[in-house]
Parts: sequence; C-alpha cells; structure tokens
Amino acid sequence: MTDFFLSLLRVLVALGIVIVLILITLPYLLPLLQRIRWTKEEKGSDIKLKRLIPIGRNMFLIELEIKGKLFVVAMSEGAVEVIYKDEADNT
Repeated sequence: MTDFFLSLLRVLVALGIVIVLILITLPYLLPLLQRIRWTKEEKGSDIKLKRLIPIGRNMFLIELEIKGKLFVVAMSEGAVEVIYKDEADNT
C-alpha cells in the first residue's frame, strides 16, 4: 500500500515540476509564437493574413487582404461574419 502512495507522490511532484516549467517559459514563448507567420506568402497569392487577434475562447478577429482590399472577419465556434470591408484599393 505504501508503494502506491510513493508512486502517486512521485507522479504528482513530476507533474508539478512540468507545470512550473511551462508557466516559467510561457511569457518568453508567447511573443515568439505570435511573430511566426502561419501562412506561406506565395508569389502571386491573392489572400494575405494580416493579423489574427484572439478575443476570447474560440473567438477571433481576422484581418485579411484579398486582392488589395481589406476585410475584417469575426470568427466564433458557430459563425463567421464580415465586420468591415474596405471599398478602396490599398495597392
């Protein structure tokens, strides 16, 4: 019976160490992850992802440039809605 509690204690201590390491490195990794371009900008591509802004859990504002026009799209778990559409060319 004591072997079970020792094993459980070892697992809990290891889990605690992993959680602390994640919390320590997270502030340094988040800015690096936000700078990464998640889309490839190909030559001649008509769609460019400008920004992806998380608003809440499973809710994002997405700023796209499609053929020189700016679009701001709100995306949630169940819907996608165009909030802003630029009428003028940005070229």
